Amino acid sequence: MISFILNDQQFTTELPPGSVALDLIRKAARLTGTKEGCREGDCGACTVLLGIPQQNGMKYMAVNSCLLPVGELRGRHLVTVEGLSPSEGYSPVQSLIVNEGASQCGFCTPGIVMSLTGYLLSTVSPITEGAIDSLGGNICRCTGYVSIRKAAELLCSKIGPSPALSPESPLHIKWLIEKRIIPPFFEGIESRLNEIGTPESPDVMDSGMSDVIRVAGGTDLFAIKAEKLKNAELLFFSRQPEMNGITVKNDHCFIGAAATVSNIMDSEVFNCIEGFSRIRRLISSTQIRNRATLGGNIVNASPIGDLSIIFLALDSVALISNGIEKRQTRLKNFFRGYKILDLAPDEIIEGLSFRIPDRNTEFNFEKVSMRKHLDIAAVNTAARIKVENGKILEADLSAGGVAPVPLFLKETSSVLKGKLISSDMVLLAADTARQEVKPIDDVRGSAEYKRILLGRLIAAHFIELFPDLVNVKELL
Repeated sequence: MISFILNDQQFTTELPPGSVALDLIRKAARLTGTKEGCREGDCGACTVLLGIPQQNGMKYMAVNSCLLPVGELRGRHLVTVEGLSPSEGYSPVQSLIVNEGASQCGFCTPGIVMSLTGYLLSTVSPITEGAIDSLGGNICRCTGYVSIRKAAELLCSKIGPSPALSPESPLHIKWLIEKRIIPPFFEGIESRLNEIGTPESPDVMDSGMSDVIRVAGGTDLFAIKAEKLKNAELLFFSRQPEMNGITVKNDHCFIGAAATVSNIMDSEVFNCIEGFSRIRRLISSTQIRNRATLGGNIVNASPIGDLSIIFLALDSVALISNGIEKRQTRLKNFFRGYKILDLAPDEIIEGLSFRIPDRNTEFNFEKVSMRKHLDIAAVNTAARIKVENGKILEADLSAGGVAPVPLFLKETSSVLKGKLISSDMVLLAADTARQEVKPIDDVRGSAEYKRILLGRLIAAHFIELFPDLVNVKELL
């Protein structure tokens, strides 16, 4: 039995933990405002809010209910579009969508309402850029998006900043209630969840659970194996506090395997690294970022996994355990072949560690895909470059989409060390990278296209990081 709060009512279900929340919402709860679209986390029509108790209040985030296992609902707050509607009229979010003509056929509208409301629940300083970014995982075929963007812009200008210091604060919830963004029942959710209780999963390395399928965010697993997982025994890493942390000791950062992309991108550590501010928008969508995890991205071993490419360039170390013994291996050595890892069947990745870049170290990430948001890359690449007086002391470059694995560009990194930054040096690096990789033809482009694209993106690293030391015209 799994108990949680659905909108303003306690809800208990006997559905297996591997069922997805979308089916519970539409079939068991009969709440059909949440729409079923792609069932792959791509369209945003099924977006809901998931509220999780924190030490200082409640944290709400927009997620795709088609990829959300029911087991993750235990002791939490699930909100559908029906749970946002006031007793009379519309909420301000709904009203602006109506007034700006941002809804036509209406199929995508509930998901858009949920995404915008989720954004207001997740920030105390709403801005147009952030509101529009929150809609990166919502597709609409009717409006052309201009009216939706206008509604998002007006929403931010009308609501203004919250008096709270953090979005988890009860004061923030109270303020949103006063603004009619959310109904009054939100104020009592935390105490009601405390009464239900939130039992966590057993220890992740419990020797008696050898047949258990370990699930991190599930954004990939539930997109392709939902039926297989439906009746399986699952263990959720997200419910293991020790797997979620991001900590700093001396000059090193440790990230737990269950930390989500949003956790990582919102952390103080990454906000202090020059070049990370623009990365968020290049990685999936808000709904996926709120669930996808570091460990899941690494173990999935996709040749174009964004986090794998980023942490390869940061020269990260994978922390591995079988419950008895622990060991470490550099991420550069972790990917042995296509979907082949330096990971035994009884081992898990507990997290990654890396040295925090110092003031002389620059970092950049580039990605080209068919769509700007929520799309896998044709080619992606990251660069960590330590420079002193224009001379490269250290260089770590990585690339995806150009090999069977997330690839550390060993030869390209080596050729850069000791060189003075110049246009000629950048051209040499780009040419070395093109020769080092072995891409294949696929739906995202030909092998030759990917080689050319990688060379351009290597140049883009230097144009972005060292615009005063290179001549853009000479690199085009």
